[in-house]
Amino acid sequence: MRVTVALFGHHSRLLPPGSSGNSASIEIEEGATLKDALDALDVPPDGRSYVQLNGMRGELSAALQTGDEVRVIVPLGGG
Repeated sequence: MRVTVALFGHHSRLLPPGSSGNSASIEIEEGATLKDALDALDVPPDGRSYVQLNGMRGELSAALQTGDEVRVIVPLGGG
């Protein structure tokens, strides 16, 4: 099945070659979870603190469906 994954900041370098901007459509197995999609792109564990599934905060154990959109949000610091 195909899902869209958007990575921001320094994580965008993990997208496959030929990706458009900061997102890519990737093929994953039926029954895959949010964690499986992030594993497929080698998103490091410390980069998974805020992940959205279809615009809502998602649990890494959430099952994905064809057409889902995954976004890995990079926390910003300041002071």
